[in-house]
Amino acid sequence: MKHTVWISMFGAGLLALGYGATVLPRAQAEGACGAKGQPSCPLQGWMEQNMDPAVDKGDMKALAAALTKVSKWAPDPSWNTADPSWSKISTDGAAAAAKGDVAAVKATCKSCHKAFRDKYKTSFRTKPVPK
Repeated sequence: MKHTVWISMFGAGLLALGYGATVLPRAQAEGACGAKGQPSCPLQGWMEQNMDPAVDKGDMKALAAALTKVSKWAPDPSWNTADPSWSKISTDGAAAAAKGDVAAVKATCKSCHKAFRDKYKTSFRTKPVPK
């Protein structure tokens, strides 16, 4: 079993847990999520666990609930003051899911990813998902 251990620059070389442990500086370990071979970042993982299965199964009720939840999770309040806003895109997607309009749901997902994905990855990729 391989373990990843985060260490500060002061603790470098002091910790290694388990056989085959990988010791990474904290900044490298935090920035590594989402890359090939790395664990998902928090929001990415939440979407993979909640939205992807709903889309795959055609479960529009679950997808509407997930999109409604995400509409409240804008990591930067300014993302809800411009058009398109994080909240509006998510609530539009939830409304489309409630109507069973798969094409409209996918369009809202694309528009959100286009508007916010890069900014999110740059500033918030390791931010925990709200409860």
